[in-house]
Amino acid sequence: MSSAAASKPHHSMRGWVSYLDAPSTEGAMAQTPALAQSMVAAEGFTPLSKNTSGSFGASLTGSFRQKIRTESTTAFEHVEFTSKPPWHFLVEQLQGTGKLPTMALRDQHRVLGSIDFSHLPKMPRELMTAAGDDNGPAGQEIRRRLLGNARVVFFTPGYKGKRFIYETAADLGVRGMIIDEPGSWAEGLVDDGVIEEFIPMMMDQDSETVFNSALAVLKNIQAKYQETESPLAGICTFCELSVPTVARLCEALGLPGSPSAAVDTARDKHKTRAAMKQAGLASPANFRVDNVSQLGEAMAVVGFPAVLKPISGAASLGVKKVVNEDELVSCYEEVVAEMNGTVVSSGALIKADPSQQAGGGSTCAFLLEEYLDGPEVDVDVVMSEGEAQYAVVVDNGPTIEPYFNETWGACPSTMAADQQEELRTMAMESLKCCGFTTGVFHVELKYTSRGPRLIEINARMGGGQVRKTHLEVYGIDLVEETLFSCVGIPNRPPADLSRPLCALAYNYVNAPQSGRVESLAALAQLRRLPGVVYAKGLVKAGELVVGPSDGLPTWLADIMVEKKPVPGDAITSTDAEEVLQSVLALSESLSIPIR
Repeated sequence: MSSAAASKPHHSMRGWVSYLDAPSTEGAMAQTPALAQSMVAAEGFTPLSKNTSGSFGASLTGSFRQKIRTESTTAFEHVEFTSKPPWHFLVEQLQGTGKLPTMALRDQHRVLGSIDFSHLPKMPRELMTAAGDDNGPAGQEIRRRLLGNARVVFFTPGYKGKRFIYETAADLGVRGMIIDEPGSWAEGLVDDGVIEEFIPMMMDQDSETVFNSALAVLKNIQAKYQETESPLAGICTFCELSVPTVARLCEALGLPGSPSAAVDTARDKHKTRAAMKQAGLASPANFRVDNVSQLGEAMAVVGFPAVLKPISGAASLGVKKVVNEDELVSCYEEVVAEMNGTVVSSGALIKADPSQQAGGGSTCAFLLEEYLDGPEVDVDVVMSEGEAQYAVVVDNGPTIEPYFNETWGACPSTMAADQQEELRTMAMESLKCCGFTTGVFHVELKYTSRGPRLIEINARMGGGQVRKTHLEVYGIDLVEETLFSCVGIPNRPPADLSRPLCALAYNYVNAPQSGRVESLAALAQLRRLPGVVYAKGLVKAGELVVGPSDGLPTWLADIMVEKKPVPGDAITSTDAEEVLQSVLALSESLSIPIR
């Protein structure tokens, strides 16, 4: 190296530090303005000005300073700019002395106003899991925006009453697609602008064939949209009998979802009991029954009274209380016939005409388990990353035995706080022992004379009034929570369980006898009463219905009543009891003639 080259300042960061270490930093920079400028240029910045002493600095002109102050007001409301900063900001950052404003969460949200699903991989975790506060919008709004442009395939849409699910998804910006059998009611959702595409697929095939067909369709969707702004983000279902298929489809495509092993354990009530026993959780005595020859052994293990139910049933079909041996034998024959005579129509399970029945012996396995005393409840759970982010107890009325048909529900719960906590704990421990870590669950339990006991786990949002109950009472939409978990967005429902928004109760009016419904005109009168959220018929005039003496009773109507708090007051369990008595009185007064 030549002497000239050796004496030339070396424009490296290490050489830069040697100048900063000089006795007078300002003096050093004044002596080497070219060096300072070259270092700034090397970092990709252009010097703004020179200060009055001739040294290189970063003072701002009055107009530019005002421009920064004006344009930064949105995100940095409290930033003050001095007239002449003493040094260039790069030097401050190098020395670690520079002070920069901290952007508040509400301002980050404002800046991220145009976010959608494409931002999910780079979204800071603290934003995705933010609960929000009084100073700004809740993190829930950020999570909602992340759903924008997410492509979600809904596998089997269920009955037409579930339309609100797909409308909610569309409102959140989800690009929905539905797979169902040709002629499904959901085909019309395309023309209505609710979903982007309906994909017809034959469903009257065995499960493996349906799975393989669905997988082929989904692989095509995944490939088609992989490089677009809306790739396939998730697959989900709100239909109990489709949950195992969807779990396997998610696994096959590497998409978020519950493990199929966990789903299978929850769907098979015998496996659920075994998992709970292994985890040391209290569980009722039970015995799996695969054929009539095993009834004697089952009676010896379980005793009476007992409940006979399908291992993997739904909607209380085939569930019946038995009190002795003769009743068990006749009941077994009855529920086998009921399961054989069940078909799917417009996404709903119904009794088939005799010509449609499967015939032959049933391949359905049953569970005989001990009858549980005490009040029944639902615990609706939003689980994320292995923990409950939301778990609420909803009181249930006594079911109509021996068929266990549902009657009423009330929220917030009127049960003692310690009992509610025990029920929530049992629900969560039951989910965990099955292997669940994320999702929305509808868990049914009883608080017996021996404490909480699990009835069953539904690995999806509850049906009927469940979504509306939580939306009205706590402001939590279980549809959007399902969508979050479906595409991998963390769940953090922003609910204050200590301050319900209202008290709510509903009641299913069961047919008191078999016959033909003559009129539902009485429901119109109920709808006009204060506090009545809705009073809707579940059958039509002229329809044949079944009373409890002849089988599983038909639901005639669904009535919901709520009470809002007086400004300044809070909703209490007394209010919940009040609306419950109100809806029961209205149901009792309802006259639906059956002949």
